[in-house]
Amino acid sequence: MVLGGLAAAAVGIHLHSPMSVKVGMFVVGALMGGAWMAGAGLLRAYRGVNETISTLLLNYIAIALLNHLVEGPLRDPASLNKPSTLPIGDDNMLGNLPGLDVHWGLVFGLVACLLAWFVMQRTTFGFAARMVGGNVRAALLNGLPVRRLIVVATFLGGLTAGLAGAVEVSAIHGNANASLVTGYGYTGVLVAFIARGNPLGVIPVALLLGGIGASGGLLQRVFELPDATVNVLQGILFLAILFSESLYGRRWGRKPAVAA
Repeated sequence: MVLGGLAAAAVGIHLHSPMSVKVGMFVVGALMGGAWMAGAGLLRAYRGVNETISTLLLNYIAIALLNHLVEGPLRDPASLNKPSTLPIGDDNMLGNLPGLDVHWGLVFGLVACLLAWFVMQRTTFGFAARMVGGNVRAALLNGLPVRRLIVVATFLGGLTAGLAGAVEVSAIHGNANASLVTGYGYTGVLVAFIARGNPLGVIPVALLLGGIGASGGLLQRVFELPDATVNVLQGILFLAILFSESLYGRRWGRKPAVAA
């Protein structure tokens, strides 16, 4: 997401018409995110490096690249206290939905969830990818190209993250700066876990956790609670979900059958 936003901002300042700026930013941002995560897929497929570890470590490299470029080669000379890239211009910003104080990024997210559900549930690629995720040995025995599927799956995941970074730049910041490091990825892991990997389940869960995150200022003003309250609420929710996992599938009130 960070590198997708950075690439989108770097490309947007070199384009002219508002439509070309938006399209160019979205395409380049998405491809940058996809290429970055495909690297983690290649490490997993060909070197056996755990993708969770590699992506967490790649985060530090991505943030370091962002800081280096916005404070060096891509820095706007007018940005003094907060280094950033040149602005893409108000005319090239992504506006809000009609009648709402929410930008078009919400539509991007909903469409991405629907497309992900269709790809994973209604295509042969989705079936093969789910088989690889569930049992690699079974996938190999059935002749599936496991390595290629891993790389493509990570590329698609990075594609959506890079697109989110481009939307973040074009709808909120107007340039790339340290504000792109928001920690959305860690919340996304929690969302995906609670939704059990179902793209349609991601929609209500993301709205729930997004609402909790947005309530931080209200909790501080009205109830005089510290800003860490939001993290506590998310932690309690996560623990409740973990506890429910141990109860999932059990039938209460029925005695276990006794072998004859």
